[in-house]
Amino acid sequence: LTWQQAELKGKIISGVKDSLISKDFTNLLPNASFKYNFTRFKNFSLNYSASTNQPNMSQLQPVPDNTNPLYIREGNPDLKQEYSHTFRGNLNLLSPYKNKNFFMFFTAMLTQNKIVSYDTLDLSTGIRRSKPVNVDGVYNLNANINYSFPLKFMKASLELGNRLRYNKGKQFFNTVTNEIKTFSWGPELRLDINPTDKLNLGVAANFDYNDAK
Repeated sequence: LTWQQAELKGKIISGVKDSLISKDFTNLLPNASFKYNFTRFKNFSLNYSASTNQPNMSQLQPVPDNTNPLYIREGNPDLKQEYSHTFRGNLNLLSPYKNKNFFMFFTAMLTQNKIVSYDTLDLSTGIRRSKPVNVDGVYNLNANINYSFPLKFMKASLELGNRLRYNKGKQFFNTVTNEIKTFSWGPELRLDINPTDKLNLGVAANFDYNDAK
């Protein structure tokens, strides 16, 4: 368990009335780990950790930035800090005498009070305003699987892999919630041939599929 103390202090000079920003963030961040050894070369591990991300001065300041009159950026002094939960897992199954290996790795992160943009557009004037707000339901998942084994009749080894990724985010536009979902999938294939001790030939291919909504 980690204790975290963060303090943010600043002064906004607007030329009319100065504003003072003072924010204190106190957190207790838990972390845990688990590992199990099936055998000397086979094990599974799982880790959990918590982390935070505090809003910066430009996101908290209450004075609109109208440097560009068609795109006005506003701060939000009521912003909360982001709080993320991260899970990581590893599965390693090695057979060194048979030259067979299997690896699996995954990461999952869930973020509470994620800081995103809330945009509005005045159709009559063309003026766009942007303001940071907090939302829940934002997360991302990543996984990687890899398996390799020998091909003795070719004096070669074949490696099969796959990458998976899924992200879910949110944005706002004229009071409408937009959920942003992205999914990617990428299988891989690699063949290494060793006909002699001095010669190695390798060929690889991969495929990437991406879908965003």
